[in-house]
Amino acid sequence: MAKDIPIGLKIKAVREARGLSQVEVVERLAKQDVNMSRETLSKIENGNRTVSAVELNALCKVLNIDINILFEDDDDLVTLFRKKNFSEKTIKEVEKLQDMVKVFIYQKKIYAGEFKPQERKPLWEEC
Repeated sequence: MAKDIPIGLKIKAVREARGLSQVEVVERLAKQDVNMSRETLSKIENGNRTVSAVELNALCKVLNIDINILFEDDDDLVTLFRKKNFSEKTIKEVEKLQDMVKVFIYQKKIYAGEFKPQERKPLWEEC
């Protein structure tokens, strides 16, 4: 996905690529215990409303996509906060949060069996 496309438009593009209507997505969200109206989804897709983390997670499940696809080629949070001229203290806090999220994602991949460590010979055989 392109770098400067808002997340709502990325969601819309994926939804349309899957051949789903907004009503179908909202119905599937309800099965995930996320109550959202078609109008709210429309506002998210058009950039007139932000999407919460819970909503985003459910949308990714409904659309059967990895959440990282929506953020590909985008700057990381620290870079975004720097561009908005936040204080160094705030940037340091955001950096800590970003690192924690990366650790949680890594741990989730390990737990789900998605992480495959490199096969290596024992050190004594490499010499």
